[in-house]
Amino acid sequence: MMLGSILRHRWAVIGAAVLAVVLLAAAVFPAGAASQKKVTVSQYFVTADGKTEKSTVRVSCPPRRVVVLGGFNAEILRALGVEKKVVAVDNWTKEKEQWPAYVNRLPSVGASSTPSVEKILALRPDLVIEGFLEPRLRGQLERAGVPCLRIYGCKTSLLPAEIRTLGTVFNCVQRANAYAAYIEWHWSRVKERTRRLGARQRPKVYWENSTPWSTNGPSSGAHPLIEWAGGINIAADQGIAYPVVSPEWVAAKNPDVIIKYISAPETGWRGDVRKLEEIRQQIMRRPALKNTNAVKKGRVFLISAKITCAPRGAAGEYYIAKWLHPELFRGVEPEAVHKEMLKRFYGEELKGVWVYPPLK
Repeated sequence: MMLGSILRHRWAVIGAAVLAVVLLAAAVFPAGAASQKKVTVSQYFVTADGKTEKSTVRVSCPPRRVVVLGGFNAEILRALGVEKKVVAVDNWTKEKEQWPAYVNRLPSVGASSTPSVEKILALRPDLVIEGFLEPRLRGQLERAGVPCLRIYGCKTSLLPAEIRTLGTVFNCVQRANAYAAYIEWHWSRVKERTRRLGARQRPKVYWENSTPWSTNGPSSGAHPLIEWAGGINIAADQGIAYPVVSPEWVAAKNPDVIIKYISAPETGWRGDVRKLEEIRQQIMRRPALKNTNAVKKGRVFLISAKITCAPRGAAGEYYIAKWLHPELFRGVEPEAVHKEMLKRFYGEELKGVWVYPPLK
């Protein structure tokens, strides 16, 4: 009788120990972890001289805990419906852009190019998605076992491929294809209308970045948008993506149209028309620009970076096209495209100020 009691007690102890091991394993290795597959996907690196290099990276499919460095990447993941996988973002996305809304509830890990590796590792991510991460920090993360996937989200020529890559990584290929195809279809509509324009029909465009006299060369995201919209990029002969030019150089080129990037909060969801008018007047008063065709004819335009070389670039390209060729794009409503895109892929309504002056 005593022996039976002892055996039952021992089996109870062993059973409890086995249960504890099972529970511990479940905590360390979430359900389905053993079946999580790996995929090898392509990523692109644009060098300082504008060349595009391709490599591959092997990642979990789908990843469970993702750190996202860059607002464009955060936006794409929202459009793909996988934002719940994101556990942290960069400072700018959280504090300046503050959109998509999910970024506001997440911690930040620092600047998108120089984040805190310690903060990232403490979050135990199985993937970091980045656009401009310093190679030294990227190497530290990879040596710690965290794969990094480069997605720019702002290189026009790469954007559809990058969206489809994320569709593969997050196992949402159908939605990614629909998203990328939507963008490509609108770009094709613009190109179809302008493809027969001769050189004399194409206005010369000076497209300025946030920093004065920083412009966009042939391998930038803005360059194809200018050409597709029927313009001539005055910096097309520059050997780098983002050259800094002199005021005298721009004056000598005598652009017919000036377009300038303006970041949040002046443009975007909380856009400020008064500040935008001040910025526009400052540009038009610059000594090097005041005698250009663009200023004389009032063809100076401000636009958010979030709707040009960006996931929502399908909408922004129509604004550019209408600024360059108002008659050719008569009847086209860029705002309607923006509204449709936000509703269809983000489930949101359009508000804020994205361009200035507004279209007549």
